[in-house]
Amino acid sequence: MMISEFQEAYRNRHKLAEGWKKTGKKIFGYFCNYTPEELIYAAGIIPVRIRGSSENIELSDAHLPSICCSFMRSALDQALKGQYNYLDGAVFPKSCDMTRALYSIWKRDIKLSYYYYLSVPGKSTDIAVDFFIEELRLFKESVEKYTNKKISEQSLRQAIKLYNENRALAHELYNLGLRDNPPLSGSEMFAVLRSGLIMPKEEHNAMLRKLLPSLSAAKGSQDGKVRLMIAGNTFETIELLQAVEESGGNIVIDDIDIGSRYYSSAVDENAEPLRALAERYLRKVPCPCKHPAEPRLYHMLELAKEYRVKGVILLTQKYCDTHLYDRPWLESSLKENGIPVLVVDHSDTGWAGGKFKTMVQAFMEMVG
Repeated sequence: MMISEFQEAYRNRHKLAEGWKKTGKKIFGYFCNYTPEELIYAAGIIPVRIRGSSENIELSDAHLPSICCSFMRSALDQALKGQYNYLDGAVFPKSCDMTRALYSIWKRDIKLSYYYYLSVPGKSTDIAVDFFIEELRLFKESVEKYTNKKISEQSLRQAIKLYNENRALAHELYNLGLRDNPPLSGSEMFAVLRSGLIMPKEEHNAMLRKLLPSLSAAKGSQDGKVRLMIAGNTFETIELLQAVEESGGNIVIDDIDIGSRYYSSAVDENAEPLRALAERYLRKVPCPCKHPAEPRLYHMLELAKEYRVKGVILLTQKYCDTHLYDRPWLESSLKENGIPVLVVDHSDTGWAGGKFKTMVQAFMEMVG
């Protein structure tokens, strides 16, 4: 299987969703890694990740100031332009302030038949897990009321198993990055994994199962390139990774919210389903909107050692308060552990490719 099949699926994600809609499927959009997709899927609804775009923002500036997160502005702009007209509902988990604000704006201006704001604790203590179990129960009851159908324990366990399979297949793909010359470049890896955000998991699993055997003995074209990690939040500009590769680097591992933080940590299939989901979503590698932050740093240090990276590119969407808040501490902590860091502010709209490439080339000279 060619990587182009994954790229094509993502590029045509809205058309694919419109096709599912015509077959009678219901589709929920969702924001953020803290949305328990398994609950949505178990109700017979397809969850798709709300994404932004590299297109110029035209409509959302009437609703949000330009100093708000560029990703959220872009996502709203796409919705206002009608790109998400196929959605039946949208789920907003409590994460950053922008997600909370966007919930009200979407509910007012994007006419969907279902909206839900999911309270997600900021910590991962035992008390927080117990609280989240009850929040998941309320969410489950809300979805059941919307569909007029109970979500059985069996369907929930099946959904958990399906999503765990997806995480396991993604882990196999990440393991390829441990090789001296990985068969996939960082940009190709990103394209493969990003497509899993916007399609039913059984389809993505089938594509991954077809792809992995072809890579088992394959060699890449990254020999001699500097091994790097990219860390931060979401982005659309795959050209960003290609610019790194053109400058002599290769992203062999990531710590981003649509990459390893999304695909890590399986749900316990033997535990009571709601408790298992609460444990997994609260105790996975945390995003900066959750506390404490130390587990993320320790995770990054472990990945840096395991994947033998020579440096880290800390990439932050402009005006993302949560990532900007912990970035100085994260940068200094990585450097204290002997890992060079390049810090980059980024916006998918109006991306300055030449400026970024110059920064990366200088970084390559330092770490190469």
